[in-house]
Amino acid sequence: MPELTATLIINITDSRCGNCGEATLLRDSQGEPITHHADVSGYSPERGGGCGARFVDTRSEYGAITPDVLRRARPDLPVRTSR
Repeated sequence: MPELTATLIINITDSRCGNCGEATLLRDSQGEPITHHADVSGYSPERGGGCGARFVDTRSEYGAITPDVLRRARPDLPVRTSR
């Protein structure tokens, strides 16, 4: 079975998984980049509630968030330039 992958969508006030649309954090509590969507973050966090997809790239829905901003937020992931 192929691995589930997703785009990490980084917006002005939130970030979410491009596969399931649920909220996720950019980094864990130790400051390490989150590689898979394991937990749902936000107002009602849910540990283990993520879809499990591995993040393979980033994008944003806001024009103010440029590719340079995305690279600074997650230098370990390439920036997706098209939807």
